Amino acid sequence: MPWYKAGTVSVVQNSNAVIGTGTAFIANSRVGDAFRGPDGGWYEVTNIASDTALSISPNYQGATNSVGAYALAPMQGYVKDSADALRALVNQFGGVLAVLGNTPTTAGVRSALNLTNTDGLPEGPTNKYMSASGVRGITLNGLDVVTQGAVASTDTILSAFGKLQTTKAAKGVNADITQITGLTTALSIAQGGTGATTPSLARAALGLTILGTVSQSGGVPTGALMEYGFNANGEYWKFASGLMLCAYSVTFSATINSPAGSLYTNAAGNFGPVTTPATFASAPKSYLSISGGFAIAGTAGVPTTTSFGSFIHFCHFAAGATTYRYDLFAIGRWF
Repeated sequence: MPWYKAGTVSVVQNSNAVIGTGTAFIANSRVGDAFRGPDGGWYEVTNIASDTALSISPNYQGATNSVGAYALAPMQGYVKDSADALRALVNQFGGVLAVLGNTPTTAGVRSALNLTNTDGLPEGPTNKYMSASGVRGITLNGLDVVTQGAVASTDTILSAFGKLQTTKAAKGVNADITQITGLTTALSIAQGGTGATTPSLARAALGLTILGTVSQSGGVPTGALMEYGFNANGEYWKFASGLMLCAYSVTFSATINSPAGSLYTNAAGNFGPVTTPATFASAPKSYLSISGGFAIAGTAGVPTTTSFGSFIHFCHFAAGATTYRYDLFAIGRWF
């Protein structure tokens, strides 16, 4: 290996500092190298601070020189250090390397380590143990799937697996689930629940609101079970089945003294037609009940989808002004 002589150095008598110009000390010198100074003397390199600065021992003995020639000579100590390091490595890992065999290939190492048969548990491209014909194909002889109970620390692995298998809640029909507690979210309708946490919300989710607005779509009820309402024409009750009832009551004074065959009727004429409080889908059946005096009610005009119809008030004898109560009822469908 040639000595390193690039550039020049500046040295001062009795100083250990060597300052280089055009030098690369870090890559071309080591601590322990020999430094031949401009004075021709030999010194030991004790420190390399940078590519242009190093230290020597003993201090420079020659005359001060700012552009002196120099040389850096490598010493045989490198070889000894390398040999010592190699010997320590061999002493530490020689036995391990010997176990790996003498063939520098994967197959050679596997052969040296006895990884080429079943006992060596190899995992090669043609000998996969986690396969249907390998570990996954082993049958669990002795697995008990009949005995139920909690797993105990003294159970064998197969016994514990059997208990877990027997006591688990599997898919499909289960007869061992007696109660579900601790749920914070209600089961949806699709899961067999209602999606609600109170009876009223559950009925609403299932379309079973008891009292509210009834509705239907294509003849299928979609609203509440029953709707009640009233106005100046009376009261009405609508039901989810389509049934609707209407009622109207009025009290007034009438004189029943107009001859009508063997009977007498209201001199003021027929009563009605009377508008219903809600509209029927088709003409309903209507009735009139008269109270307050002896009377017979007869139909004078048929009911319509918006009318109770009109009625005649009969009596077997002439009667003067009397206060009567008329109660009208109609029954039909709202869809």
